[in-house]
Amino acid sequence: MFRRLRAMPYTKKKELYGLLFVLPWIIGFILFFAKPLLTSFIYAFQNLELTPQGLKGSFIGWENFEYAIYKDPSFIREAVNSFINMLYGVPLILVYSLFVAVMIKHKFPGRGFMRAVSFLPVIIASGVLMQILKEDVFSQGMRGGAESVYLFAGAGMNGILTELGLGPQLIEIFNNVISRIFDLTWRSGVQVLLFLAGLHTIPGYLYEASSLEGARPWEQFWKVTLPMLTPMMLLNIVYTIIDTFTDYGNGVIMMIYNTAFSQVRFGYSSALAWLYCLAIAAFLGLVYVLLKKRIVYLKD
Repeated sequence: MFRRLRAMPYTKKKELYGLLFVLPWIIGFILFFAKPLLTSFIYAFQNLELTPQGLKGSFIGWENFEYAIYKDPSFIREAVNSFINMLYGVPLILVYSLFVAVMIKHKFPGRGFMRAVSFLPVIIASGVLMQILKEDVFSQGMRGGAESVYLFAGAGMNGILTELGLGPQLIEIFNNVISRIFDLTWRSGVQVLLFLAGLHTIPGYLYEASSLEGARPWEQFWKVTLPMLTPMMLLNIVYTIIDTFTDYGNGVIMMIYNTAFSQVRFGYSSALAWLYCLAIAAFLGLVYVLLKKRIVYLKD
């Protein structure tokens, strides 16, 4: 087996390594996600009722989907708001994460600490704290609370800003900026890590050749760094779009959750989830079509 692996061409080895990396995800999907996914698809075409024997469903065809598209104004409104938030949120996250990755790429005192800080939100978000935050947001939504909650609010500074003579509108703008800066930092951990990995894969001879041609650091960034990062940029765009659409504070996600567990309409909530999933898939396909010709790959 090892002899065959050694004799295998380099391109085949890369394909094999890629398959080995995604194999745990494939196994996990088959074992834990495939059956619930199929069940939710079946539920989307049914009217489900709670009975002493459990859930009882009756086939109603496309009624859940037709109601969501033509008769439920809340779903369309929340979906449009999600797309609008994504259109300005994703570029901000990408620009911020690229800026941080470029800053912490080079050696300087405290670089390890800064890298740890930039990735800290990802570690916290996968733990108990984020679970508590999610439960709090969902409980607020079920009680009719706010549609989205930022992890940090600048409302505590209202008194200071008022004493400085700022008007209510300026105070509201200032609070929104502070909230979004913290939220931006919180959502950029994975993107910073991916951009940092991409920066370290750019060959040094490209910078040496550009320096010999008289290119300055600013020109090298636009002519060398940015083009070489386009594959990683596409990956980050896809990841950020999905992360934005599936965020716990997203209005559509909260609507699906509340429809299922507050209104006990599992069939309709499944239809909403599938419609939302198809909309995200279509948007990702459009993004890929628009960007695939602009991706630069370094040939071996």
